Amino acid sequence: MPILPAVVGSLFPEVASLPIAALLDASLTLWRGKDVLQFIDGLSTNKVTELKSGQLIRTIFTDSNAKIIDCVTLFHMGEFVVTAGHLPFLEKLLKHTSRRILGQDVSITDITQLNELFIEFDCTNDSADIGSFSSEGEITRGNISGNMSLIVSSKGNGPSNLENFEIFNLWRINNKVPWHGYEITNSFHPFACGLEELVHQQKGCYIGQEILARMHSRGKQGKILSQVDTLTCKPSSITTMGETQSLAIIRC
Repeated sequence: MPILPAVVGSLFPEVASLPIAALLDASLTLWRGKDVLQFIDGLSTNKVTELKSGQLIRTIFTDSNAKIIDCVTLFHMGEFVVTAGHLPFLEKLLKHTSRRILGQDVSITDITQLNELFIEFDCTNDSADIGSFSSEGEITRGNISGNMSLIVSSKGNGPSNLENFEIFNLWRINNKVPWHGYEITNSFHPFACGLEELVHQQKGCYIGQEILARMHSRGKQGKILSQVDTLTCKPSSITTMGETQSLAIIRC
């Protein structure tokens, strides 16, 4: 079974000095077949059909009510695509996608147990490098945004000098960054949890598109991700809690 080619070493000397947190609840799946990108494009919010080898893109699988099934990062490895997502959402994602393959040339393999994932944050990725990744030995580092990179390693070969995940959460609060299991859940649609940049407005049909398109055209999305005062915000609205500031999804 293929392992994602990807140590923090000569290729990534800067990683050692930047904060990194382990993603203990991440999933990793391998997608093969000539129809993979077209298949994912028909089930998710971003336009992925133009993805090339060496590039990555984030997209969101949504259900018929436009609620999130999973927000994933696709790594185009040339002969296959590797998808990083959220492990608690994986079973639902596989059920949602597998029954729709039908006669298409698509196969999906769970390789989560063979790999580890990490998030590098508070970094400064050049705009030209966002959406690309590099590999050396057993580690792949992908630039998913201007201030975050996703690191994937084979089991036991990832970075060891890690931050507590709460440090990452505090950074997210300060930068209003939504995350899996906090803001990104199946209780919300992509606009509500701050993922509007992953919803392509000009692509073809996908499950949940009509609802999102209607929200966008009318400028009405119901709820919005906000930085709030922890003490004054309604507790049930808080998704990531900090001592003084928190993230919350509130009505707009």
